[in-house]
Amino acid sequence: MSWEQYEALPGGPRREYIDGVVIVTPSPGLSHQNISLALVVMLRAVLPATHSATFAWAWKPGKDEFIPDVMVWAREDESGDARFTGVPALAVEVLSTNRSDDLLLKMAKYAAAGLPNYWIVDPRERTISVHVLDDSGVFRADRVLRDGDAAVPLSFGPASLTIDVTALLP
Repeated sequence: MSWEQYEALPGGPRREYIDGVVIVTPSPGLSHQNISLALVVMLRAVLPATHSATFAWAWKPGKDEFIPDVMVWAREDESGDARFTGVPALAVEVLSTNRSDDLLLKMAKYAAAGLPNYWIVDPRERTISVHVLDDSGVFRADRVLRDGDAAVPLSFGPASLTIDVTALLP
């Protein structure tokens, strides 16, 4: 499907546009949404006034369009209400039904788009995997926080957030 055809689709289910393919996903469950909302609240509490955070807002880096579960961006890069077209400081995906998309496809696409920080929250494994873009344009695993670990600060560009995995995940 072309971008123009994608844009002409009527409102409806949550969908992303990757490599010319429309990917439709079911609405996230309550636990997924609660994790995303909790992260946005925590991030907004530590962000400087120059940055903001939200959940489920479209990001269009080039030809693809994604909907990260959580995204942090510089307010000066805000590109309109419909979608963000700059490069966020951080994108977070909360794993649910489409695990391979978040772990493989999106990780590669996000790296190619220059995203500097990518976190993957896995409620099933009760972990948060922190990935940082290296000089070669590939994400490297920086650390994995596990349920029961001491809360540690995670830097992601404009700020640092201390996360307690046990408190975040139901």
